[in-house]
Amino acid sequence: MPTEFVHPLFFREGDTIEKTSDVPFPYRMKTVYFYYDIVSSTTPPWEQIEQSIPAVLELWNDEKEQLEACFTKRDRAAARELMIRGLSYLIVCLFWMNGRRTQNVRTWEKEIEALALKPINCVERLQFIFSRCDVYHSFIQLSELFEEVTKLFYKQLAMMKKGMSPR
Repeated sequence: MPTEFVHPLFFREGDTIEKTSDVPFPYRMKTVYFYYDIVSSTTPPWEQIEQSIPAVLELWNDEKEQLEACFTKRDRAAARELMIRGLSYLIVCLFWMNGRRTQNVRTWEKEIEALALKPINCVERLQFIFSRCDVYHSFIQLSELFEEVTKLFYKQLAMMKKGMSPR
């Protein structure tokens, strides 16, 4: 595991991942956080955002349904892993939307602060989620961030099709 991806929520020092091509994009992200950012591929997803980001947003929608059920049952333990996975999806979307791979999860605040396209108060809102990823209010905040990222992404796409720079 590259050290820049070692973070208490995602990976520990010494964790390993296996490169496989038998799982279709983007489903490998369900079992390995930041898989496509860690493992080099012939077609980087951050260079094909028209296909990759909607696919990740679809993954989030699946997780969101499961999270709603967990929080309805007040099952924070079951929600924790889903929330961490959802958080990894959001981080990936932020970087890919900016045409970059996720580079350093250890210093995620500094990395995200430097991105041109991101929701308002993104770092502060993510800090809240990182600190309490298994509470309902974090789920609401993550859902709102996904809504904002989705809007930013489709606005960016529309501007790109018109030949304008979204930044």
